[in-house]
Amino acid sequence: MRRNFPLSAVPTGFPIQIKKGHATVRIYHVHAREKSYYTVAYVDGHGRKRKTFADFDLAMREAEDIAQKLRDGDLQALKLTGAERQTYVVAERAIKDTGLTLDAVARDYARAVEVLGHTGIVEAARYFKKHVETGLPDVSVADAVKKFTDAKRREGMSEAYLKDIKTILGRFASNFRCNIASIVTEDLRDYINAMHVSPVAKNNHRRLIVVLFNFAKAHGWLRPNEGTAADALGAYKVKQRDVVIYTPSEVARLLAAADDDFLPYIVLIAFAGVRREELHKGLTWESINFDRGTILIPAAIAKTGRKRKIDLCDNVLAWLAPYRGNRGAIFAQDPRKRMAKVSAASRVTWKRNALRHSFGSYRLEMVKNAGQVALEMGNSAAVVMAHYFEIVDAKAAADYWSIRPVSETSQKIVALRR
Repeated sequence: MRRNFPLSAVPTGFPIQIKKGHATVRIYHVHAREKSYYTVAYVDGHGRKRKTFADFDLAMREAEDIAQKLRDGDLQALKLTGAERQTYVVAERAIKDTGLTLDAVARDYARAVEVLGHTGIVEAARYFKKHVETGLPDVSVADAVKKFTDAKRREGMSEAYLKDIKTILGRFASNFRCNIASIVTEDLRDYINAMHVSPVAKNNHRRLIVVLFNFAKAHGWLRPNEGTAADALGAYKVKQRDVVIYTPSEVARLLAAADDDFLPYIVLIAFAGVRREELHKGLTWESINFDRGTILIPAAIAKTGRKRKIDLCDNVLAWLAPYRGNRGAIFAQDPRKRMAKVSAASRVTWKRNALRHSFGSYRLEMVKNAGQVALEMGNSAAVVMAHYFEIVDAKAAADYWSIRPVSETSQKIVALRR
């Protein structure tokens, strides 16, 4: 709105600011030689400008006009010439197909720089196009996890595996409430690195996330000809820890102190590498083929969700011979009280996971084949080598695998073959 001030109503508060949009023009009151002057000051494309008027009303009108012209981008009023005019022409041509005006583009650019904190607008646009406007189905992480879980349940995966999916991928879905196609590797790396868990646990999370992303890719929710965001995640290095095992004499004493119904529990872990969880979940006597000398761990109870076959050594078959006609679960109870009883009776300290670690160590020394031991234990060859290689010597291994009952009808007297 144009302001008109009669001479009798000239304001006293100077400088006066005239603002129109981003344009600001100031009017200063100057005294010189006992006369009053009004200076209009502003900045245009050529720098700072001043115009002086003896009449305040004229100064005000000029300030209003200049502010209006600055706001509207009146280039003629700003007298753009030479290189500046050429820059203007090039800019106009560049935005011609956008349908936007030059001032609108300039405002949007300034706003984008403010939001990003840098001038990498083109890179940001490419990222948006690739990861937000993907052209792929709008499948959220939660939906992907649900469909993945349903698929694995139909495949008959073990309850342990399904529990890992629920725990690990459930947490993942609650942290990523977005389209699975919008996630990048850095998002996943930051997510896993922020966990206050061991490297082993981080690798477990990483492994399931990789499987989920491969599942999403196979179903067309991710680009088919590109690696997934999870593919670039490197495994976390696990520091090799000292593996705690039993000596042959300690295992012999544990067996001698075990009750008849608990003895197969110790035998199958110490001499066959069966996981204690697999016994808790009801591994049955029907899984043992005494004629072929093998035991088959069903996928439904295996930790990995995959069935595996274990070749049983002669001493295992000798220990289990009296139970050959048994049916049903081998040992489905909580073993902690039973193990405490055996430990006290044998005077052998109970060491967590030491029976299975003993199998891995003595078995690797016996067969010299990490791949075979890995298949029997349901691990990878790399894990077997990292944990069990050169833990025991040949003599200790020979003593270990010679632990057997004196006769197949008496399980209480243990002999170490020399």
